Amino acid sequence: MASTTRMKEVNTGSAASNTATVTTKKFDFGTPDIQKRFRKITMVYKASSAVTVTIFLDSNAFSSADATITFASQSAIASISKAFSSVGKIGFVTISCAASNMEIESIDIDYDLLGSNP
Repeated sequence: MASTTRMKEVNTGSAASNTATVTTKKFDFGTPDIQKRFRKITMVYKASSAVTVTIFLDSNAFSSADATITFASQSAIASISKAFSSVGKIGFVTISCAASNMEIESIDIDYDLLGSNP
């Protein structure tokens, strides 16, 4: 999966919060009826504060996070990978950050089809 989004400004209109949160659409990765083992997320980004990525999968009926991953602040665009392990068929991602200069160039999630041979 690869999604590319560039945001110039996020303004919630709320004086109580400086954190921007972006939620992706639900992804089925081309095979909505097959279980997948998700194993790694790679994000190309920069932000002056930590970025929190939360992964929701249908295995929990989207009711709770399957994984919450924190990416450290980066002063320049860089590619960072983090391992995680979750199983599901369909999922979506939320990305939260308090930095006013957050830029996300891409997000890739690596997975294997369950029951398949490499």
